[in-house]
Amino acid sequence: MEFQSIAEAARFGMTYERSRVEAASQNLALANVAYSNAAQASQAAEQIQTNLFNSLLSASGSDSNGNTLASSQLLSKQSSGVTTVHDPSHPLANSQGEVFFADIDPVREMATLVSAVRAYEANIRAYNTNGEMNQAALGIGGSR
Repeated sequence: MEFQSIAEAARFGMTYERSRVEAASQNLALANVAYSNAAQASQAAEQIQTNLFNSLLSASGSDSNGNTLASSQLLSKQSSGVTTVHDPSHPLANSQGEVFFADIDPVREMATLVSAVRAYEANIRAYNTNGEMNQAALGIGGSR
């Protein structure tokens, strides 16, 4: 494997993991937000997921035309449920006393966040190690 292709794979890995961090962060921000009707909650409940299919199209992080994939292209929305809570004292409660929340699991999102950050750090280490190996290879014949 060439040094450049290793660097491209590490860069793509960093882009993908950054998109996972963005998705988990957006989902966590919406996890405990109350809504006055189910339509608003279901719209917010479209959890943002990383689109693994796009990332698998090319290991180099490019589409079929050679265009680099941005992290926003790796994100897609996935429908999720709505949780209804009976709380007549809540300011957003409807006439039946129901408040609606997007059905997002904060524990799962935190696990995704931690996993993505660790994988991002591993890609940084791979990128830096590749650079060090490249520098060492250039210096092999230089010191006699």
